Amino acid sequence: MRILHIIPYFYPAWAYGGTCRAAWELARALVRKQQQVVVYTTDALDAHSRALLSFEVVDGVEIHRVRNLSNHLAWKRAFFPLGFGRRLHAALRRADVAHLHEFRSYQNAVALPRMEKLDVPFVLTAQGGLPRIMGRHALKILYDQSVGQRILRNAARLHALNEMEREQFIELGVEPERVAILPNGVDLEQYRSLPPADGFRARFDIPEGVPIVLFLARVNKIKGVDFLVSSFELLCRASPQTVLVIVGPDDGYLPEVKRQVQVLGIEGQVRFTGYLDGDDKLQAYQAASVYVLPSAYEMFAITLLESLACGTPIIATDRCGLADFVRQNDLGSIVTYGDVGGLKNEIIRILGRPRDVHRRAGYGRQYVLDHFGWDSIAENWLKVYKTCAAGR
Repeated sequence: MRILHIIPYFYPAWAYGGTCRAAWELARALVRKQQQVVVYTTDALDAHSRALLSFEVVDGVEIHRVRNLSNHLAWKRAFFPLGFGRRLHAALRRADVAHLHEFRSYQNAVALPRMEKLDVPFVLTAQGGLPRIMGRHALKILYDQSVGQRILRNAARLHALNEMEREQFIELGVEPERVAILPNGVDLEQYRSLPPADGFRARFDIPEGVPIVLFLARVNKIKGVDFLVSSFELLCRASPQTVLVIVGPDDGYLPEVKRQVQVLGIEGQVRFTGYLDGDDKLQAYQAASVYVLPSAYEMFAITLLESLACGTPIIATDRCGLADFVRQNDLGSIVTYGDVGGLKNEIIRILGRPRDVHRRAGYGRQYVLDHFGWDSIAENWLKVYKTCAAGR
C-alpha cells in the first residue's frame, strides 16, 4: 500500500512532543512491513530553528517538508506552510489511504477538499485534540464548524488512543463502529539494552544516593508542573535531600515555573535540564527514583511507557487517559490532579519502599516490552488502512 501521512511536524522535531515521535515510529514500522510511506509536513523543528532539508528519505520513509510562514508562530502551534496544498495534490492522487495527525490544523483544512475531490479515504488521529481546551476557543469553534465536522463525518476511520478518546468521538456524533482503538508504542530496540546512567548525576550535580523525582515533558501549564512543584515543596520538609529534575523544552510556561521555585525557596533542590533526547533522556529515566506526570489533561502519555521500559516507577494523575489502564494492570500509581498532599504522600511512599518498587519496576518494564512494540501495533494499523482502502 501507499500510505500518506499529513502532520504539522515530523522527524526530527522531537521538541513538539509525543505526537511527532509516535508518527515517526509508526511510519518506520510500516516500512519494515514493506509498505510505501510518504509524509507531508512542515519545516518545524523547535522553538529556534527549522529543518534544513525540504525532502529526504530516512529509514525508507519519504519525507516532504513545506516551509512555514513563521517558525515563531509554528512553535505556538500556528502552522502556515504556504503552497502546502499544491505540493500535496500529486501525492494524494497516488495514495491508497491518507492519515491525518492532529485534529485542528491548517494542513487538514487544505487537504480535506482535495481528499474529497479525489475520493481518497482517510484516517484521523486526533492525539487528544478533540476537546476545546488550552485557549483559542472561538477559533476552535469556527474551525469545527467549517472543517472539523466534515473531517469527522467523512473520515473512513477515527483513531482513538484509548476508551476515553473513543467516548469523546462518540459524544461528537461519530458512529462507534467507525472508531478504531490502537495505542501508541515504544521503539523496543532503544529499551532492550539501556545505556549506563552513571554520568547523569555528575552532569547535573546530584550526589549518589540522593532520591530524584523526575518530570519529563514540555514545560506547559497543561502538563501540571506547577502542581508537582507545590507537592515537591511539601516533600522537601520530610525529605530535604530529594532533588526534583525538570526535563523538557519551554512551551511558554518555564519562566512561571522558575518563579514558583524561587518563591518557595527550593532552588537548591530543583534542576532544569532543558530538552533531552536519545541516551540523555534514557539516562534521566534510569537515574530517577520515580517519574511523575502531573498533567491536567493527557490523552496517552508515551513518557509513562518510556519510564516503565527503563524500570522506573511512575505516578500519573486521574486526568491521564492511561489512568484506568495503569490501575488495572498494576503498572504504577494514580493520584487526583491538584491534590498536593496526596501526590507528596505517594512520592514518599514509593521512595520509602525500595524492595516493592524494584519488583514492580521489573514487572512494568517487561509488560511494556511485551505489549507496546511498534511492529505489532503497525500490523493492526495495516488492517485499518486496508479496510479503509477497500471501501474506496
